[in-house]
Amino acid sequence: MPQFLCRVATRSGEVIERSYVYADEPSLRRDLEGQDLMLLSVRQSSSLLGGLAKLFSIRKRVSSRDFLLFNQEFSALIRAGLPIVTSLDILLERRKNETFCNALQDIRNRVKSGEALSEAFAAQGDLFPSLYASTLASGERSGELAEVISRFIKYWHNLLKIKRTVVSALIYPVILASLGLGLIALLIFFILPKFSIFLEEMGAELPLISRILLGISAFSTQNWQMLLAVLITSVFGFLLWRRTPGGRLALDRFKLRIPLVGTVARNYAQNRFTRTLATLQAGGIPLVSSLELAAHSVGNLVYEEGLLKVGEKVRRGQSLWESLDETGLIADITVQMVKVGESTGMLVDMLNSCSDFVDEEIDAQLQRLVSLVEPLMLIFMAVLVGLMLMAVYMPLIQAYGSAGA
Repeated sequence: MPQFLCRVATRSGEVIERSYVYADEPSLRRDLEGQDLMLLSVRQSSSLLGGLAKLFSIRKRVSSRDFLLFNQEFSALIRAGLPIVTSLDILLERRKNETFCNALQDIRNRVKSGEALSEAFAAQGDLFPSLYASTLASGERSGELAEVISRFIKYWHNLLKIKRTVVSALIYPVILASLGLGLIALLIFFILPKFSIFLEEMGAELPLISRILLGISAFSTQNWQMLLAVLITSVFGFLLWRRTPGGRLALDRFKLRIPLVGTVARNYAQNRFTRTLATLQAGGIPLVSSLELAAHSVGNLVYEEGLLKVGEKVRRGQSLWESLDETGLIADITVQMVKVGESTGMLVDMLNSCSDFVDEEIDAQLQRLVSLVEPLMLIFMAVLVGLMLMAVYMPLIQAYGSAGA
């Protein structure tokens, strides 16, 4: 029977990670509900076949933009005093994503049958952010569901903003890299082979650089099927490897060590942690549970493993700022602001201030990174094209020089 890795929340707010062996996911959900546990996320333990199925899965996702729009409309309907089921009925009519519609239909049916809204969303697995169900649960407990959703909207909007900043900064370097690879492929597979035939007919003695590049071109054109198979296998193997815990950890650790890129990655992970923690704390979720949920949201396994230890230390009575400082993952200024927030009772305000400050830092760092990467890529492409042109024209120049002599 398959093994499921789950994160569940108790009624006291404690978040626990456990593995269960069940015939199927619905049976697991029913038993957890009977134990008075709320399922936050579930995934089947990775296997080769499971990894292959997941890799080639064509299940449509709910985009971040659609999810933001849904929450904006949902909050407005709740504030207007409409019942949850009626609000979901109205929102169902406006959704075009089939996966989203099916999930909302299931949520509506669960709520209508008496299940809590937070539990209905948690039952959808990884289709929605795991902290969303916890946020809804805090709103249900406090009776301020609309207010809690509004805070989540602000949180989600800020995350989308920083994501757009990162994507926008990467567009031009990616275009340059794609053009460079396309140009290299054009020269190797089409231009150099034609010049190779011409140079052979001339019988000219080829310089070393010409022999090397023409040899690479000849090998590539003669063995392109093998090279294509190696490329596809390598990409396929890499995608499978990065889905394993070890692969993901190694890749996340590598990203943190890249000059400039590592700085952006660290700030991005820290920003997600502080902003998520602020949102959860504002919603009244216990600090230890908030820390665990925030640690899972950072998107970097190195940070996730380090920050999960913070929750354990806080549970044992250590202060938050000391626990964060001991990880070595959080910037000193953030640690000091958390210390002030703890001592003054303004932790949420301090965390939000940290997030806003880091947002500006990420934007500035991305601009510096792009301003450095663009000329380096242009220089690299110019050198590469120059070497190939030299490989082609040097023999011609030598041949014409010999003929003239």
